[in-house]
Amino acid sequence: METKDQKIESTLKEYDAGGISRRGFLKRLGALGVAAAVANAVAISPLGALEAYAAMKGPEERAWELAKVAAAKATKKKLTLLIPTGSIGNMTPYVDRWKIELGIDLEFIEEPDEVVHTKGMQEAVAKTGRYDVMMPTAMSYPDWIDSGVIYDLTDWTEKYDPELFNKDYGVVFPASHHAQLYNGRVAGLLNDGDQITLLCRKDYLENGDKAKAFEDKFGRKLAVPDTWKEYYDLASFMHDPDNGFYGSLEYRSPYYVKWMFMQRLVSKGVLYFDGEMNPTFNSDAGVEALEDMLAMNQYLHPDAFSFTWSSNYNAFGRGEGFMNIVWPSGFKYSKAPSTGPATTGNIAATVMPADFTKDGTKIYAGLFCWGYGYAVSKYSANPELSYAYAQWMTSPTISADAIPYLGGYSDPYRVNHMLKPTKRLVETYSPEYLKTLYNNMVNTVPDFCLPGGFEYQDALDKEVHACMTGSKKPKEALERAAHKFERITRRIGKDKVKKSWLSLAKNLAEPIKKATGADQWK
Repeated sequence: METKDQKIESTLKEYDAGGISRRGFLKRLGALGVAAAVANAVAISPLGALEAYAAMKGPEERAWELAKVAAAKATKKKLTLLIPTGSIGNMTPYVDRWKIELGIDLEFIEEPDEVVHTKGMQEAVAKTGRYDVMMPTAMSYPDWIDSGVIYDLTDWTEKYDPELFNKDYGVVFPASHHAQLYNGRVAGLLNDGDQITLLCRKDYLENGDKAKAFEDKFGRKLAVPDTWKEYYDLASFMHDPDNGFYGSLEYRSPYYVKWMFMQRLVSKGVLYFDGEMNPTFNSDAGVEALEDMLAMNQYLHPDAFSFTWSSNYNAFGRGEGFMNIVWPSGFKYSKAPSTGPATTGNIAATVMPADFTKDGTKIYAGLFCWGYGYAVSKYSANPELSYAYAQWMTSPTISADAIPYLGGYSDPYRVNHMLKPTKRLVETYSPEYLKTLYNNMVNTVPDFCLPGGFEYQDALDKEVHACMTGSKKPKEALERAAHKFERITRRIGKDKVKKSWLSLAKNLAEPIKKATGADQWK
């Protein structure tokens, strides 16, 4: 008699040979206990069902086997997770399975996203063992590793292989390196693909009267913008404040505004530092970026200076603007009828607009900003079980199932999420947007994933905001931010920060490395 595994294998072979319909294939795998997310993914994989199944099941099964062993010997039958408020919906669907099959309770402690980093640093001092798994942004890893509060996961990843760098199912490069590694070592496992993309109202783009008026005025077809200049033109054309409709909902609020500046800066072929840790944004390119933002202010939603991510998403979903610069969760919310009543079916998305270097080279450079991942506390009573949870939740199969839940804001980050998506991923994001995410992500530049990263980010944010509110001129704001950066670098230690910065820079996309001169850094 065939075992369950043998029946699955014979079904996969039969499907690859064309001996069974897709519908029959999915039905049979379901009857054999294969998760719908897995069955759907392997059914459409260009690798063939047999090879795809073997590749995708590997990280999940290895993690689950480790979890079973670790759970059996654990004296504490609970994992406590420190997570950012708003993310829990991607994790709760799996609580019962961990309880029923492993006897492990999952307790979630939610804190505001800006507080999670502080909680981790406090644990480095208090060493309470309160948390087993912590879910920080990638910017936390350098400080948390250096303070000794989390494990270096490299040995575990080499032993249990979460396939972080697999070309078919791994995390998309360069986020695979920027958002998971610290100085070449694995510090955390990414579970949230936080890159920013540009959304437009498709119904406005397809309006015949608007298309003619736009072409008459600008001499080109009405379409999603390719450059920042085209973005400005579209905002000015669509801006209709008398009817509560605005050119863009781009952020100008504290905590968010530096990302809008950083995005424009890198698309001009300029990074935050040079190869010797000298700030580079206090330059002509930086001033131009701030001046571009100031010029846009007249076409922004009136709440742009106070938006949070949730209020921004809600305003766009209600139909209060033509464009929005958002994380992929913003698209997910805008596409869902319950949260995007005006935008459901009416979104055209594109990669972030390009700009030009001094020599005229056109650069597409997105920004991978924020991006949560799982880290394992050094003071956990169950570190191996904690690691198993992290690998299982971020495996190609489970992550593809977890991301579409609306109750959390995790977004696609693995290759299979975007290029070989499950039915639920397609229904949540659309094939077009998933491909846009991939095309944008391959050219992303990291956040301040450095020792002292939150200090650098906060210093820049305050000065950019001061410029946007009119209290400082662009050059003054950037010079002040650069002065703060230099002090932070001196205090932390130039050699220490430089090592981390060069490690990030060597994993930039090749066009960005060349345009910024990072390909020449030693």
